[in-house]
Amino acid sequence: MSIDYNNNPFPGIAQNDETCWRFTDKGNQDSERILFDNWWREIINQFGVETTYYVNTFNTLSADNLYGEQPTKKFAPPVKFVMGINLNDNAITLSQFGFLSDDEVTGFIHIESFESSFSSLTAQGLWGTQNGVVEPKAGDIFQLSEFGDDRPAGRQPKYFEITEKLDEDISQINPLAGHYVFLVKAKRYDYSFEPGIPFTDIGDTLSASLSSNDQIYEDSFAGRLSGGENPQSTPKQDNYDEYDADSFSKEEVFDMSVNDTDVYGDYY
Repeated sequence: MSIDYNNNPFPGIAQNDETCWRFTDKGNQDSERILFDNWWREIINQFGVETTYYVNTFNTLSADNLYGEQPTKKFAPPVKFVMGINLNDNAITLSQFGFLSDDEVTGFIHIESFESSFSSLTAQGLWGTQNGVVEPKAGDIFQLSEFGDDRPAGRQPKYFEITEKLDEDISQINPLAGHYVFLVKAKRYDYSFEPGIPFTDIGDTLSASLSSNDQIYEDSFAGRLSGGENPQSTPKQDNYDEYDADSFSKEEVFDMSVNDTDVYGDYY
């Protein structure tokens, strides 16, 4: 049965899309999203833990042209701020498949709080190597410095390496389609002697009382030599764009015109 909308006997009932009011219209929810943003900031600062954060200064323009690595990269000076933490000791995610899994962490980082915590480093050019993007990323390291500051026998707090960063997970962090926090996932990080991560540097002023982890592997024989330090990263080379791992492999390694290697599957 058709309805004559020109003579609608039910005034007030939506007759077309234009007369419908959409509750999820973000243009009508600025005030509500501010409340959620403040809620995230407050809940993290009230129930979070203080962490010591190390930015990985890896820069693609300074990386090795062929392998894409940057062995000379360092970690930036540490900065402390509060992070919401969900720690899963001895994670059992993969244990059902026979894998021994390390500790896992899910962290919640307020976006504006993170930016303000690192604002003093902006002038030092740290974020210039990161294309000016002031946010956490995979490869950064953080230490649960407050949680582990009183471990027995002088053990230092655990380090974790970020493996994934999300700003959109509608089931957890995006009420009313707003963006308030970063959700990061990290795994236990240990046995490293990279510059900037004080596994043995107990003289560091920020964590002098937190880095007395003197296990057997942490000496000049198994670890970094005394006084050892990676050289400063070099800028991008002039012929950076000329290097291509695929072309190098095809022309130099698997050159079919010279080496008849079709028996191995005709790689190219």
